[in-house]
Amino acid sequence: MALTDEEKPEKTLGALKTKRVEVVPYDPNWQARFEEVRQYLLGILSGQEVRVEHVGSTSVPGLAAKPILDIDIVLQNGADFEAVRSLLEANGYFHIGDLGITGREAFKYQDKPQLMRHNLYVLSADADELRRHLTFRDWLRSHPQDREAYAQVKIAAARQFPDDISAYIDAKSDVILDIYKRCGLFRPQDLPELARSVLINRYDLRVEEMCCKLIQPGIGLCQLQSTQGMFFLLVWEKANSASGESSLVQSAVEVGMELPLPTASGQQLCTAPFATFALFRSEQAALAFLSNDLWKNAANY
Repeated sequence: MALTDEEKPEKTLGALKTKRVEVVPYDPNWQARFEEVRQYLLGILSGQEVRVEHVGSTSVPGLAAKPILDIDIVLQNGADFEAVRSLLEANGYFHIGDLGITGREAFKYQDKPQLMRHNLYVLSADADELRRHLTFRDWLRSHPQDREAYAQVKIAAARQFPDDISAYIDAKSDVILDIYKRCGLFRPQDLPELARSVLINRYDLRVEEMCCKLIQPGIGLCQLQSTQGMFFLLVWEKANSASGESSLVQSAVEVGMELPLPTASGQQLCTAPFATFALFRSEQAALAFLSNDLWKNAANY
């Protein structure tokens, strides 16, 4: 799943690349610019059973955003993805896979100066990722307090990490997860999916395979293979405060304990609805960390 409408930097083609993080005030013209892209896509896909949705931050009136449209092409009534892909590729788009998010196929493009920059995805009408895109969008449209909180976090994250999209995504993930919980997008039984999302969005890992096991009541250990190597993720099935993080670092140094790997924005512990996460390079380090009473005290476990 995806926590955000942002994408990691890419070296070539457009628009799924971000050289500099820029968050600007909401522009009412974004809706008209989306409509231009929508009509262009529907023309390309004439005869296909699809609809085109405006999602992401630019789709929420009043929300500060990166000035890049996020657009979902929705396959309806059994529409054929391969047919849609062929038509898109015949018109300057390039399929780049799901980028680690199951059910969402991403496309980049070249040479479309007449259109506003946009990220383009193709999803089936019953895709979980589409449900998340639409639910989050609609919630922010109808809940101004959450919209404003999200806007302020985005602005602050962009100022703090103007040249690091991964750290920017991580820095604003806490408020996204809080909103997800309120609008019903997270439940305790979604923990494996949440763990995968955390690895992608908070630790900037491209997960290829992952298996999880329960090692103590309420505590799991996930082994994952990513394009960056093998990692081990401890998962506490309750939301703990990260307020003990500074004492954790000090205590770990005193006893020579290996610290968890930091998130993209430098957090030692990663908190989310229903869980806290700690990432390690080895299973031995993860289990040693788990067994240390200093860790339990620092994490308010």
